[in-house]
Amino acid sequence: MNKISFNNILIVSFVILSIIIATIIWPILNLNFSNFTQSTGAITNQGYSTDSDTIRYIVFISLPLFTLLISLIYFEKTNLRKFNELIKFPEDSIKINIKVFFFFIIFLFFLIVEFFSLQLPSHQIDTFHDGELFSVTKNAILRKSFFIDTYTIHGFSDIFYPFLFWKIFNQESIGAGRLFFFFIIFLLKFLTIILSYQLTKFSSVRNKEIFFIILSLILISLSEYRVPMNFSYFSYRDIFIILFLIFFSKIYLLNGSSIVLNILIGVVPSIALLMHIDTGTFLYMLLILHIFFLLINKKINEVLIILLSIFFSWSLLLSILGFNEILNFLQNAITIILSMDYLHGIAYPDPFTSIIDNKNGMRATRGLLLQVTAGLFVVYHFLINSKSYSKNSKIFFIFLFFLSFIMYKNALGRSDSYHIRMSNDLPILINVFFLLNFFLKFFEEKIKLRLNHMTAIYFAILLFSLTYIQKIDYKNLTSVKSNYSELISLPDEHFIDHDKYNFIMDYKILTKTDECFQNFTDDLILLYLLNKPSCSKFVASWLASPKSLQKEYISAIKKTKPSYILYESKYFKVDDISMSKRLTEVNTYIMNNYEIFKETKNFKILKILN
Repeated sequence: MNKISFNNILIVSFVILSIIIATIIWPILNLNFSNFTQSTGAITNQGYSTDSDTIRYIVFISLPLFTLLISLIYFEKTNLRKFNELIKFPEDSIKINIKVFFFFIIFLFFLIVEFFSLQLPSHQIDTFHDGELFSVTKNAILRKSFFIDTYTIHGFSDIFYPFLFWKIFNQESIGAGRLFFFFIIFLLKFLTIILSYQLTKFSSVRNKEIFFIILSLILISLSEYRVPMNFSYFSYRDIFIILFLIFFSKIYLLNGSSIVLNILIGVVPSIALLMHIDTGTFLYMLLILHIFFLLINKKINEVLIILLSIFFSWSLLLSILGFNEILNFLQNAITIILSMDYLHGIAYPDPFTSIIDNKNGMRATRGLLLQVTAGLFVVYHFLINSKSYSKNSKIFFIFLFFLSFIMYKNALGRSDSYHIRMSNDLPILINVFFLLNFFLKFFEEKIKLRLNHMTAIYFAILLFSLTYIQKIDYKNLTSVKSNYSELISLPDEHFIDHDKYNFIMDYKILTKTDECFQNFTDDLILLYLLNKPSCSKFVASWLASPKSLQKEYISAIKKTKPSYILYESKYFKVDDISMSKRLTEVNTYIMNNYEIFKETKNFKILKILN
């Protein structure tokens, strides 16, 4: 065994040991419980510190990366890049011409065929997830405002997407509203192909067309047409992430000199923050790091362009929506960012040891390992002085890993299988890129793999045919127009059960003199079905759990004085916690001013005291 091989074995051994140590100290890193928002959720009832998982995660990911760094400095010090090279903005452009026109046609053909063969979402309503979209949108329409009278979970997307498709199809129906998932996911899949094209330019393989074909197929497969619980690796909420990465990667391919690209990477996070609070926040954090990197390299012009684009983006949004709307949105966003972990949090399972006794343990462990391996790939190639990857690609992937690292906060906040899965998108992308590059280079060197353009096209057709042949429902393809028309025109009662339909009919008669509907439950679809605005801006009452918002909630009830309040619904409770436990101050006010009017199998209605 030569010295190089021995050193590599030692480095790998030290990294594995660091992962073992990180696993051992995971449960030891426990912070004292604090809840400055005074919100109530499953995690606050356990007295569990939401910050503990964040600290544990940082240590678990950082320890192997730090171990790799120290090992490389000790064993590979003559083969490391100098510090001034690491922080220097790449001056060279990567101008690689990959003939992709026919590939785009092939990919688009299969995506369109798949899209029109889909089984349309005519299944029964998800009272919570469908409700948080349609009722919020309905309330905004009835109130003729956005954030002033409506509190959202994710941002403007909760209102805009259903509203847009209702306008397009000229019908406010559940079927028309659900179609937005399909169209946005289709757009997401198409954008991942463009991102794949950009990333392919960073690869060091000779057969870039094959790299592009395989990477595109993998990225396309990470998003799925699921309604309404769209928790694919790439979900519809990631559309601005993909769009930003397309522009951001182009900047590092062209050494940052494009004015248009610098404008776009300032605009996209601004729109993303308005549409999806969490993804917009993450993109702004990445943009701040990028700006700091530009300042180090004295690229003042680029920084000014980005800052001006941010300023003009918000100025334009301000002129379109108005000052009060933007102000209420920012208050909404800040509260969601600060309180969501307390409202919706679930403790992250311990890595490895939780696999046996926790249903989310395997996925939680896999998520951490994907993040670690992604970081190891990026850090190793960033530090090592080799020509395997360009300086441009090394810098870009450092930023991409940073985004991947901070976006995992979604999994730490709500640590169920769905949110952990969603947070594995960028780690998978990074791992796939480096592994695919490694194996293709291996075959190129060992068997002298070299495919011409036409062979690559045949390969793409074959690969996509084999992938999509079982996905396509040929019966749906022959009746596309009628299928879509039928879904759009389906009456809303098609999507609900008999008991809920009867309740809606009775409640409409009971509250015909009330101008608004007060829903004190997590059965969020009810406002949409009743077609009445909410008496408070909290269409989803559980979001008002912070004490400051409970006071606002009570003020709204005092002002509107609804004759009836829907107090309980057995259809759904977030984390099985009743609203009376989440909003204790509001509940006290309601109990002092309302009395039980009627109880059915699934509902409890209160009536105001005379």
